[in-house]
Amino acid sequence: MAADLKVVEIPGFRDACRREAGVRRAAWCSTHTTIAGVRVRLLTLRDTITLEEIGNGFFNPWRFDSDEEFLGHCAQLVWWVSDAPKPSPNERRVILPRVAYHRARLVAHLAKRPKELAEGVRAYLEDSFLDAPKGGGTGGQAIAAAPAYIADTLAAGGYSLTLDEVLDMPVTRLWQLLRVAARRVFGVPATNYSDQIACDYLAQLNQGRN
Repeated sequence: MAADLKVVEIPGFRDACRREAGVRRAAWCSTHTTIAGVRVRLLTLRDTITLEEIGNGFFNPWRFDSDEEFLGHCAQLVWWVSDAPKPSPNERRVILPRVAYHRARLVAHLAKRPKELAEGVRAYLEDSFLDAPKGGGTGGQAIAAAPAYIADTLAAGGYSLTLDEVLDMPVTRLWQLLRVAARRVFGVPATNYSDQIACDYLAQLNQGRN
């Protein structure tokens, strides 16, 4: 007589699978979301480069020494990806009166919602980098910036995208294409966060039996 199989639900696994599916679907049918009541576009590769350039703490090695500093960088991120006017590229270091006015209004709005701001930015970044490459290398000394390697891998995978299309595509969409291209070209296995949850759970079970 066959032994009865006991079905066990892995804690957090179902929610992780739903989140992965939801983020990936939204990447193809949405261009904007909201953070603390502010309409923001989905993060692009060009945004990540600009935010690093302007010193945003989420895109530079940074230690937040206070809640105020942390929230200030949250507000800077939201401002950059919001619909508020921005300085042109050659004026990026100069805050023009019209830009300063709208930025001040946005910051004042966010200052009244610190919890929503912090939680919204955390969720926004977690979703944006859900499928981002995890580490990796270049097989030697780096000879180009990360966007060049991304464009090269996509081209090798058969995607005919312009550099501007790569830079301005939501990263939640870009990472999916990159994962598929890397698997096709290099045989890189595509794993999910939910896989890690399942592996950790099975490892704990095995430890309990030993």
